[in-house]
Amino acid sequence: MKALIPVLFLFLAGCSNVPVAIKEAPQPDWQLAQVSGKADRHQGEPVRWGGQIVKVENEEKGSTLHVVQFPLNSYARPDIDRRSQGRFLARTADFIDPYIYKSGTLITIAGNIAGQKTINIDKKSMTVPIIDIREMYRWQPQNYRRDPYWYDYPYYYDRFGYGITYPYWRSHWYYRHGYYW
Repeated sequence: MKALIPVLFLFLAGCSNVPVAIKEAPQPDWQLAQVSGKADRHQGEPVRWGGQIVKVENEEKGSTLHVVQFPLNSYARPDIDRRSQGRFLARTADFIDPYIYKSGTLITIAGNIAGQKTINIDKKSMTVPIIDIREMYRWQPQNYRRDPYWYDYPYYYDRFGYGITYPYWRSHWYYRHGYYW
C-alpha cells in the first residue's frame, strides 16, 4: 500500500498540461499598468500576462493578437470578473488561426516586451505594449454556473432539505405548484 502512494503522486503530477513558462511568473512580475506608456524602458524583460482576445491580424511576416488584459488567478488563468488594466499586443512569427483563436477566447502569454505601438480603437488612439510570444496557452471555456449549487441532473442539491434530493422523488404537489425559490 505504501508503494502505491508515490506512484499516485507521480500520476497526478503528470495531469497538468499548462507549460512551465505559463505556470510560473517571471521575476520581477511586471504588470500591465506598470509597463503601459513606459514599454521602451522595459524592452526585453520577461512578462506573463493574460486576457481575452479581441482580434487576430495575420500578415506575411507573422500574426498579432489584440488582447484585453485581465489579472491572472493562481493557476495563471485570466479572471474576467476582476478589473482590466488595459490592452496589449502579442506578436509571433507563426500563423495564428482566427477560427481557433476567436474573439472572446481566454489566453495566457509568456514572452518578452518588444516595445510599444499606437493603435486606434474606434476613434480613440492608445499606446499599448507589444509582447514577443515565447509560450501561449489557450484556455478551454468553462460551462458552469456561478452559483455554488448545481441544478442540472444528476447533480442536484436541495437547498431546503425537504425529502430526498433527487428531483423526481418529490411529491406531486411540489411540481404542480412549481419551484418556490
